[in-house]
Amino acid sequence: CVQVTDEFLEFSASVGNDLSTPFPEYMFPGLKNGDLWCLCAQRWVQAYQAGKAPKLYLKATHEKTLTYAPYDILRQFAIDGDETDKDLDDLNKQRERLGKLL
Repeated sequence: CVQVTDEFLEFSASVGNDLSTPFPEYMFPGLKNGDLWCLCAQRWVQAYQAGKAPKLYLKATHEKTLTYAPYDILRQFAIDGDETDKDLDDLNKQRERLGKLL
């Protein structure tokens, strides 16, 4: 999930995905700067390549996203990067302990 910016919303509309315009018939209020939105990995990468990628929440990002963008790039845009680093470190320690048991 991402925190949208005006820059991202303008980019998204320019490539045919208008997320700013409300669509009451679909109960969609339209997004504005600062709103949270779950975005597909391909669209995020498209925005990244155009220099318009929004910040993201790594802990709310599916691991399959790594097939589209490397972790190091995702980490640069992470709002929750420090928390994620700690969790990743804890997981790696657990993997190491499991490896010794097996």
